Amino acid sequence: MQARLTYIEGVRTRVFALLSALLLSGCTTLPQTEPQAEPSPPVALISVPKVEGKRLSQARAILDDAGLSNIGTTDATGEDRVVIEPKNWIVKAQHPAAGGEVARTEKIVLDVIKPTDGVGPASVTTGVMPDVVCMELQAAQDKLQEAGFYLLSSKDALGDRHQILDRDWVVVGQSAPAGRITLPLTKVTLTVVKYGEPTGDSGCKS
Repeated sequence: MQARLTYIEGVRTRVFALLSALLLSGCTTLPQTEPQAEPSPPVALISVPKVEGKRLSQARAILDDAGLSNIGTTDATGEDRVVIEPKNWIVKAQHPAAGGEVARTEKIVLDVIKPTDGVGPASVTTGVMPDVVCMELQAAQDKLQEAGFYLLSSKDALGDRHQILDRDWVVVGQSAPAGRITLPLTKVTLTVVKYGEPTGDSGCKS
């Protein structure tokens, strides 16, 4: 029995000596605790303001003031027209809808139309003067030429500005009465204003 105790005591001594040597040599290290990742802050959401019915230029400014600058547009008529001058266009619908909450980077898509869309005769008769009042100047000229009238000119109703880009102007008057059989050489002068300007007694939308 004494011999066994002596043996156990010797084993303990050797183990203790081995552990002491390892600690002194720096070979033993304590387990490292992995650092915990910081939780991501919640994404701030912005309530989408209502811009339906507003000029595209105004709608963009409202959305930008709200912190939403990722804005796209689509032609609501499906004609894929390119928006060159925002003030010529009206917002018909918006996606997401007003009141929805979105991240700052989310895209806002605006469906747009022109105030003159859908105005004017669907078809014309050669030699009969069409009614082109309230149409976009370019579209009005196209209808007149389709009816056989090519001596066309335009004048500014509010000043002496030149009509450089016809798609920027709205017809508020025409010199030749609509509905009459007219000679092809008849000169037709169209009175125009720019989109967004007063249209006088014509009742036209601009």
